[in-house]
Amino acid sequence: MAIGRIQFYRGLCGLQFRTTLLLTGVVLAATALTGATFRRLSEQLVLSQTQRHAADLVKALSTAGARAVQHQDRSRLLSIAQDIVANEDLVYVVFTDVSGNWLASHQRGAGTINTLFVDGAEKISVEPINRPRLVHSKGVGPHIDVVYPVVAADDVAPAPALRPTVGFVRLGVSLNDAAFRIAEMTRSSIGLAVGIALLMVPLGYEIVRHLVRPINHLADGASAIAAGKLDTRVAEDRRDELGDLAKAFNAMAARLASSHQELTAQSHELERRVLERTVALEEANRQLQELAAHDSLTGLFNRRHFNDILTQLFAESARYQTDLTCMMIDLDNFKRVNDTLGHQTGDLLLQLTARAIKDSTRESDVAVRYGGDEFAVLLPRTTPEDARASAERLLQRFRETIQRELPEASIASLSIGLASRVREQPATAKALMQLADEALYLAKAGGKDRITVVRPVESLEIA
Repeated sequence: MAIGRIQFYRGLCGLQFRTTLLLTGVVLAATALTGATFRRLSEQLVLSQTQRHAADLVKALSTAGARAVQHQDRSRLLSIAQDIVANEDLVYVVFTDVSGNWLASHQRGAGTINTLFVDGAEKISVEPINRPRLVHSKGVGPHIDVVYPVVAADDVAPAPALRPTVGFVRLGVSLNDAAFRIAEMTRSSIGLAVGIALLMVPLGYEIVRHLVRPINHLADGASAIAAGKLDTRVAEDRRDELGDLAKAFNAMAARLASSHQELTAQSHELERRVLERTVALEEANRQLQELAAHDSLTGLFNRRHFNDILTQLFAESARYQTDLTCMMIDLDNFKRVNDTLGHQTGDLLLQLTARAIKDSTRESDVAVRYGGDEFAVLLPRTTPEDARASAERLLQRFRETIQRELPEASIASLSIGLASRVREQPATAKALMQLADEALYLAKAGGKDRITVVRPVESLEIA
């Protein structure tokens, strides 16, 4: 009777039972984590696909309704909206003029577009533009909302960039179909996970039974000690004969390894300290390099970095026969703002100017605070026409920013001079910058708040 109880106790606490139980728990936990991760990734993927679909639809509607919006043909716009809502899983489609005034709309379900009206019942919100976003609305559930500008038809101007914006189209793409697909994928993943778990439990048991043997642990430990791995230990927190053998084995190994462990610990501590110091030094060097290349007030590159990058970009432009445009910018009436409103307002004006420059240029362009109230921008692989368009955007963005955030400094404006390597054919990078500086001088001499080039192709300046 006593022998039977001992065998039963060893069966519950034995290596086979505990290892199988642990493997089963790990498999179940991994299955649950995999299912949760799969669902989250599926939701993100479906949402991303729906956003791209919404962006494609609104662009297609912008093109299809261009003439109707331009001529404010409400019946035609209503027909377009009804057709697209009938053929796509849309919540609503709304067309407006350039001021946001309602022209035509169609919706799936009454009252769906009520939340889009502002300032009464005839004006539709058209912000933000071309940024699909997830919206939760009562009655229709979650959907993707997107606004896109409608430009004039191609008979106004051959190039799309030259056509004026005549209105906006706003639509909402329902996520009901997406939710159904996510539910289907979730059910499939749950079924697959359950099947894997049911398969792994008996399979894991068989693997443990054949591969995990207490005597093998002791044999492996003895071989490791003989090979010089003196830190080898076996678990001794067992209540069977393996626990007794493990205690004797570990006591023997501890006497051999005590001195070696101390030396190893000291070596690891030294390596850790060296690594910490190395990481700290690398981070400090990176921060110093960042500070050395940027202006502390505006966050733009400083003049020293400008001189270095100008020479490099000029050489690349000449080598690969691409264009490089230099834009010199002067903040008009800056001294008057400083004298009348104070240096704090002057600093804010410089920061707003830098922000307008960043918002009006590309990531590949190099924006610099050249000194005081002067700025410069290098535009690689940019034709004079594209550079002029960028300068026009900058003037418009600067005016809007000052009017909105610093109206008391409305006397401030920007004078811009442009010089192109291909058009002006300067021999050196310094000569290119001097040409842009000459163009800037002409802009200021011509009345400020304008864009000027030394050798104009079509016109000298744009106010």
